[in-house]
Amino acid sequence: MMKSAAKQPKNSIALLALVAMLLIFSACQENDIAKVKALFNETDADVEIADSVKFTYKEGAYSRAIVTGKTVKRFTNSKNRLEFTDGLLVKFYDKLNLISVMKANYAENNDEEQKVYIKGKVYIENSRYEILETEELTWDIRNKKIFTSKPIKIKTPDNTIYGVGFDADEDFSNYTIRKVSGIVAVSNAQGFQ
Repeated sequence: MMKSAAKQPKNSIALLALVAMLLIFSACQENDIAKVKALFNETDADVEIADSVKFTYKEGAYSRAIVTGKTVKRFTNSKNRLEFTDGLLVKFYDKLNLISVMKANYAENNDEEQKVYIKGKVYIENSRYEILETEELTWDIRNKKIFTSKPIKIKTPDNTIYGVGFDADEDFSNYTIRKVSGIVAVSNAQGFQ
């Protein structure tokens, strides 16, 4: 009988040790999960971030536009919305010829609307050395247009034109200023549009 009594304390000690280890491990697991949750922002879970990104928009065999950005965030839960947080550069082409360049500090692409909202020191230069400067612009990719209702400044080789509101082809080849302000020289031979 003595032998069985000696085995019981060993089994009890083993059982107590097992229960203590389970309690320790479960406590560690709760602490680890709490630490992870404290470090992790769940609202960022649908964001992918990429550095030095290049997108090419093609029509047929030729590139129509090449868009580059230093940092691009893609929001997967909002229909692939892209955000160019450190600016963007767009080069527009006609077949193989560079016809205009657009730069800005920030842009947001809404894939569902097929529009890019561009903000902060927007700069566009076309092949005729005309330069558009504004603070905000919308690029309608589907209709191949750019426009703004904000103040603009256009520098041509001969003049500087100020206005409010602007509509143009996406490559800034043809444009209309809605409310022109300032003095504009017009050549009879070329006219002004």
